[in-house]
Amino acid sequence: MQQETTTYYQQKVRDVLNYINGNLAENLNVKFLSEKFGISYFHFHRIFKAIMGETLGCYINRMRLETAAKLIRYSNEPLSDVAQKIGYNDCSAFSKAFSKEFGLSPQEFKSNRAIVLNTHVDYTINDSGKLVADIKPKIIQLPDKPVIYMNFKGEYGSEEFSRAWDDFLGFATQNGLLGWKPDIFSVYYDLPSDVGIENCIADFCISTPKQVAPNGRISSKTISGGKYAVFRYKGSYENLWKLYETIFGVWVLHSDVRLRDAPIIEKYRNYSLTGNPNNFLTEIYIPIE
Repeated sequence: MQQETTTYYQQKVRDVLNYINGNLAENLNVKFLSEKFGISYFHFHRIFKAIMGETLGCYINRMRLETAAKLIRYSNEPLSDVAQKIGYNDCSAFSKAFSKEFGLSPQEFKSNRAIVLNTHVDYTINDSGKLVADIKPKIIQLPDKPVIYMNFKGEYGSEEFSRAWDDFLGFATQNGLLGWKPDIFSVYYDLPSDVGIENCIADFCISTPKQVAPNGRISSKTISGGKYAVFRYKGSYENLWKLYETIFGVWVLHSDVRLRDAPIIEKYRNYSLTGNPNNFLTEIYIPIE
């Protein structure tokens, strides 16, 4: 009986998925889908998330944007038509949603066919606090990056560390460096166990071609590119250390790559002072040969 019930709901969800994937332009919502497929409106959310591991809304949004990326890359349709086909009547809203998900605008993706989007999340923490890992890093060749940066020395993650970040972002805001989708990242040079927590060095960076006069600890330089394995994490920053443990304790030991003598880069894809920390996307760039 239990198996029959499980199979019943799994089939219902498969039917819902097939409908969603073929009708992305429609006004898809829980009430409509639950009525159409004969599932209790009050329990549909829980059943869907239990089977799929993500909410209905997250799945619909992901499918729409991933479909948009395919249409942009493999068709010649105008962006306005692409937006309509996946359920966005407002091109501005579509552009913002696409940029939030992928870190660049639809027009930037359309204009540069060399760009490969990273839609996979390697590591996340679910609602119950359980770690969920599906480690499949993307291997990329990162170009040289001109940056405005602030050098920091001290304990990573400390109050002093946070204040330095606030000072840096305040300077960036005052000088118009952030925009609405800034390229923000940190470069970490040390392990606390090697040099002591008080001697750790990092650079807080914003990639920009703008020229800014040096101001105290803030200056400009070009960071050398190279080959990296990129791991994508969704969740609050306080749990990032668990991803590092998985990378070095599992992936590095069981992969056939060799680490390159260069610092780690931590990129913040959708950082926001007002955003939900559980939705923050962070990419860890591990230098490899």
